[in-house]
Order: sequence, then structure tokens, then C-alpha cells
Amino acid sequence: MSGDHGEVQTQPMVDIHAIEEELAQVRWKLKPDGEIGEAEMHAAAEARASVLNLITVVESESRYRSITQVLDELAVHHPSRTLVLLAQEERAAMKLEAGVVAEAHLDSGHRVVTEQVLLHAHGAIAEHLASLVQPLLIPDLPIMLWWPGRPDFDSRLFNELSDLGDRLVVDTDEGFAPTDLARLLQVARRRSQGCAIGDFNWARLLPWRQLAAQFFDMPTTLARLAGLHGVTVWYGADGPSTQALLLAGWVESRMASVGITVGRVVRADPAFPPGVGRLMLYSDGSDERSRFSITKLPGGRLATEMRLGDEDVGGRTVRLEHRGAAELLAIELTLPGHDPVYEEALAAAARG
Repeated sequence: MSGDHGEVQTQPMVDIHAIEEELAQVRWKLKPDGEIGEAEMHAAAEARASVLNLITVVESESRYRSITQVLDELAVHHPSRTLVLLAQEERAAMKLEAGVVAEAHLDSGHRVVTEQVLLHAHGAIAEHLASLVQPLLIPDLPIMLWWPGRPDFDSRLFNELSDLGDRLVVDTDEGFAPTDLARLLQVARRRSQGCAIGDFNWARLLPWRQLAAQFFDMPTTLARLAGLHGVTVWYGADGPSTQALLLAGWVESRMASVGITVGRVVRADPAFPPGVGRLMLYSDGSDERSRFSITKLPGGRLATEMRLGDEDVGGRTVRLEHRGAAELLAIELTLPGHDPVYEEALAAAARG
């Protein structure tokens, strides 16, 4: 893969038409005499093959570089009109600047041109950036909002952007308190369609959920599902509890959907690293008790165990694949609409 970097140009007075003109010039690769050749027209057509609008909010310059690196990784396979809002409301001096940058990549022999607009604001004006975002969006394409870190749920900027977006992508492992889960659920349910929620934590929990469901694939264990009455999730004491709350909430909400009440316990354990360390499911049958467990082992592996009555049934060990931010974001951008299973798990987790 190769890339040609366009030059970032900033201007203190933001003019939407000037930004659009700069984007057009970058796309069309204007010659010095202003004429447009056939190759440039072809490049422009490729550049306009965006599949979505992606808005990203960054609240500190220290995070800006790492966030743009993720966006660069994503851009080739998910071409989009990307708007990066560097919103620093706490800065005293008022400031509003805009910048445009484009890159041309060769990927599998095809030329892909990606474009990015940076809106950088200091002071109270940062809360009004949504009014500049809307006219820069490509019509008739989905609007995805990626908010790294915990958003200020009461801020004007967050509420206007989440009202504008079709999907809000967050990472509930990053600065979220358990009480924030209810606020996140409100975003999905506050209007007729709501803003669908994507959560990096939900994708991280997929192997745990798959293994837990597979316990009951066999006829000998399926009958014990009706007797499921408890779930305990342990998590690393040095990290947040949100991932563990979501996993326990998933078990509780899935069983509630078939009329079974499950008690849940979420516990911190310093023996585990941050994130979920162990899941334990408890079932009482007519003649015996059963226990199903998944434990995270060193080296990124998950080990399953089953105890049916007094008998230990052989488990298995699977590798837990690590996914970086770019891969997790790519997954979330391809998912359509609301995920009712996630929202029900979120609702259960928010109940504490």
C-alpha cells in the first residue's frame, strides 16, 4: 500500500463553502493551469465512492494523533467523509479553525482517495460545532458518530451530534461509570428511532457469549438451562466494572426473555487483569446441581469447565483474539441499526 498525503490547510474563520472548495480541489487534483485531465476525473469518481459519513470527537490534542492513526487504518477499507472535531471547551481563548487533508492509497491495485476535515474549536464555541458539521455531510449516506472516551451526556455538542447520527460508537471500558450505562441507553431510546449504539466492549465479549451459549448445545446440558438461577462474573480489580456488568446483564436479560429469573453477582478480583476474568453459571435440576464456568488464562486464552452433579465434564481451551481500535471500529461501522440484545443487556447492567 502506498499513500500520497495532501497538505493540511487551516483558516481561523470557518467558511463551509471554502472547505467544500478545498475538498474539491484535493479530489480533482487540479493541474497548475486549472485544467482537469481524464486521470483526475477518474480519481475524483473514486474519491466520491464514500460509504458513510464518520464524525469523530476528540477533546484533547494529546489524543488527536492516536485517534487519527485509527482513522487512517480504517479509511482504505471504509472510505468515508470523515469529520474530526477537536473540541476543547475548557480552553479560555476563543478559537475556530478548519483544515482539510486527503490521502491517495493503492490497495490491491485500486486507487482509493480518502478525505478528512478537521474542525478545531476552543471555548464556548466548541459546543456549537454541530451546526458546522451538518452542511459538510454527504447526503443520503449513514452518519456514524465515534466518541472516544466518555461523552458529557449533558453537553449541547453531544446531544446535537447524537440526534444527527444514525449510530453512536463508544467504548464503555473507557471512562464510563456504571451509572453512565443508563444514560447511554437513554440515547438509544429518547426519540422514535433513536441513535443505535455500538460498543467496543460488546464486541470484546463476543467470545464469552459464544462459549456460554455453547454450554447448552448438547441435549444433556440443554435441560439444565431451565434450571439456571445464578450468574457470577469476576473482573480485574484494577480496571472498570462495565464489561463485567454487560456480560452479567446479557445472561440476566436473555433468561428473562424466556421467563426465567437469574440472580447476578459482579465481583472485583485482583488476581485478574482488567476486563472480565471469569464467568460462572449455576443451575439446579430436579436431582442435581450443575455449574458452568469460563476463565481467562494468561496468554490470551479462555478455558471452559462443566460440573454436572458430582461429575466433572471435560472442558476446552480457545484462543482469545485481540482486536485493536481500528478493527473494533470497523466492525461497528458495518452493523445495521439497533441491536436489541445489546440494549436489553445494557438495560439490565444499568439496573446495578
